[in-house]
Amino acid sequence: MKTKPNSKKLLPLLFATSAMVNAQTSVNTSIMEKLETTSTKNVTKEDITFQRDDLRLAGHLFRPAGFVPTRQYPALIVQGSVSSVKEMMPDNYARLLAKEGFVVIDFDYASWGESDGLPRQNESVDGKLKDLQAAVTYLENLPYIDKIGMVGVCTSGGNAAYLAANDDRVAAIAAVVPWMYEPALAAPFWGKETLEKNHQRALENQRLFEATGENQKTQIFTNTPEVEGFNFTPGEYYFDKNRGGAIKNWKNEVSWSAWIDWVEKFDPISQAGKIEIPTLVFSTDDALIPDQAKKFYSLLQTEKELVWGTGYHFNFYDVYPEMQQAVDAVVPFMIKYLK
Repeated sequence: MKTKPNSKKLLPLLFATSAMVNAQTSVNTSIMEKLETTSTKNVTKEDITFQRDDLRLAGHLFRPAGFVPTRQYPALIVQGSVSSVKEMMPDNYARLLAKEGFVVIDFDYASWGESDGLPRQNESVDGKLKDLQAAVTYLENLPYIDKIGMVGVCTSGGNAAYLAANDDRVAAIAAVVPWMYEPALAAPFWGKETLEKNHQRALENQRLFEATGENQKTQIFTNTPEVEGFNFTPGEYYFDKNRGGAIKNWKNEVSWSAWIDWVEKFDPISQAGKIEIPTLVFSTDDALIPDQAKKFYSLLQTEKELVWGTGYHFNFYDVYPEMQQAVDAVVPFMIKYLK
């Protein structure tokens, strides 16, 4: 069984070509190299854990240079793409934002990375909302935290929409190159036959896990139609052993049980009209489904800002200056509403 868009004609809509990516990344500097030469060296990082129900979630807490525990600081939760772990784009953005004076946390969603949760590598819309709400509670309990916001990259831009619509403790959100998906896109992306087969595969795995504890998995990303996976994409960030593929806590795996939430339930577009806090949307023409980012923005009925940058989607995970474009949009927005 192969999970891929219904037609190759959709590939330009969803994903830029590998040639474009290679051309762009060859002339840019890795964000990690940039971090080694900036004042982010004075940002401190601490391993943390916090509870969500009976689950232990593993994260990182970043404090700005010159941190004074008796002062009050604005705080940000930073989360990344589907399947990502904290050591990927969340840590990259967290360092850059902590350099600007924010206290920042990122963490592995339940069932991913070093966090608890079964079945492993599972997508849960409701579960991720609970994870984010637990992160808000963690920050609230720190004596030096004032207002709290969230920055969601890619899929977590959509998860940020759920948080904003359902938790009034959050003061503002920013969605960076967001995956503003809605289930109406499923048929043109994957095709009816694949949707039906994978729906049944998901139900079978859910029953199998409940009965035996066994969890069948597939790849979350595949770059060839000959190899099965949830998302058919060049995905060079994930396959490159010098980029995302180098992160030891990340696996190119997803539970078959995740299909229903990932494809049939996840719907950040439906949350836009419920959001009552300031919202920033940052995207580009070469991001994934950029028209969906514009659609989400158009449906917001609150204070909002749309910033349109330049650059290829996956370069906003770890490449300079693309990431700095997003940070330059996020920082003044969050200062305005969190300080």
